Amino acid sequence: MIFGLGLLYIKVKKGRLFYEEKYYRVVSCYIYIWSCINVNAEAITTDSSKKGTVDTNSALVTNQAAINITNAPTTDVLVAYKILDTFYNASTNVFTYEFTSDFKAFLATTKDYKNLTVEQYYALTSGDTTSGSTRTQSTLDKLVSLYVAYVKTHSVTTSATLTYQAGEGATGAVVPAGAYLVIPKSTINVYAVMVGNVIPTANGSEWVINDATIKAKISSASVTKSIGSIGHVDGNYSVGEEFSYFLVGTVPQYPTNATNKTYTITDTVGAGITLSNIGSIVVKDGATTLTNSNGVIKNAGGDTVATITLSGQKITIVFDANYVQSTTVTVEYKAKLNNNATVGSAGNLNSATLTYSNDPYGTGTNTTSAVNASAFTYGIEVLIYADKDHSIVLSGVKFEIYSDPDLANKIGEIITDSNGKAFLPGVAEGTYYLKQVSTAPGYNLPRDAVQVKVKIEGSVEGTEGYYIAEVSAFEAGTLPFTGSIGTILYTMIGLVTVVSAILLFVLYNRKKEQEQA
Repeated sequence: MIFGLGLLYIKVKKGRLFYEEKYYRVVSCYIYIWSCINVNAEAITTDSSKKGTVDTNSALVTNQAAINITNAPTTDVLVAYKILDTFYNASTNVFTYEFTSDFKAFLATTKDYKNLTVEQYYALTSGDTTSGSTRTQSTLDKLVSLYVAYVKTHSVTTSATLTYQAGEGATGAVVPAGAYLVIPKSTINVYAVMVGNVIPTANGSEWVINDATIKAKISSASVTKSIGSIGHVDGNYSVGEEFSYFLVGTVPQYPTNATNKTYTITDTVGAGITLSNIGSIVVKDGATTLTNSNGVIKNAGGDTVATITLSGQKITIVFDANYVQSTTVTVEYKAKLNNNATVGSAGNLNSATLTYSNDPYGTGTNTTSAVNASAFTYGIEVLIYADKDHSIVLSGVKFEIYSDPDLANKIGEIITDSNGKAFLPGVAEGTYYLKQVSTAPGYNLPRDAVQVKVKIEGSVEGTEGYYIAEVSAFEAGTLPFTGSIGTILYTMIGLVTVVSAILLFVLYNRKKEQEQA
């Protein structure tokens, strides 16, 4: 008769905590076969030099089958470590199972499992398959997780190297009959603990060794960087204008018994950016805004979810993954461009990286490639020259620059140099107005302001990053053309006024002469 069924154990974790409704297990016990079945033993091969200890007349089964891994990236490499050896007694047609020497050595180092038997090992996977979350200290997950940590620090023989197996009929790494722990060797992802089995079953009149297929349960970690609003990687601002940066991190679903849950976001800004104070940084766990007490981030229960440090131009947010309830964390902080900001297309770069544990039971971590967001700012370049001779430029001419046509919001003042040029750096996209408030000797002071548009999609004709405004200066004694295009209208109005006055004077004299006559 068959005492048990074959096992394939895979843990699925959908949240940060093991709640019963979020914990799923596909479990069946290892075969422990007491022969009462009339099957052909000729299909089973053994190594007679390796005898069992439970049944000294049994020998180690050497039949092989494959362990197939599905749902894993093709770039990942996994390894298998044997937990149980399979022994066969040809005379009695009985299979027995024993822990490998490596697994026995591991059990000797544990407190809770030092005297674990194979039968007790079976029992860890028996019973109600949905009740495991209520027995966290005695589940197979707990035991196997401890073994993973042991493997990381001890010389344990690797049974096989595995990679993703896709497509019908795909064959993975071939291994002898037994039970195996499967863990990643090379990956940037976080894997749940996996145990698969290559086991004998009856197929008609003979024994066969079945392949084990494991659907890997993995989760990834990432961080994105935005400016202004989530999803935007660039924005344009004036110097001194406040804006927001956003960091959105995807938190991997670490196994319950993981011992390494590193999750740290590092954000570095350029010298042209001034950061807000540490206490104003907003951190969210999913949609829940956490409390920030001078860089110590706590949840409603008072647990410290993260700590923030600010050193120079670098922000570091260290999360305690044990208290992160969601799979997403968001960090928002304010910043301003300062006078060191780079003007033009080079922008002011802000780079963020994420360092996280991709080895939940060891010390290994992975750091993501930098993600960037850029704050752009531009400038206004003024050139003033003589109206009749553009080779003559005016120095020492002062302009006031406004952001509104009513000239109510002054954003700066500039004075032309010996080349007739003046520069105002650090303006955002928009329309600006230049009011000339002084002029060079021998030239008129115009009445109207000059308009200049800073439009990022347009061409920049001046110095890199600067939008040029050209101003004509008119000599004293001439009717000045104000602004960059002049005001012929004013001249016409003046002429009309003079002519009207002459006509009125003539009409007045004629009327007076008529009255006197």
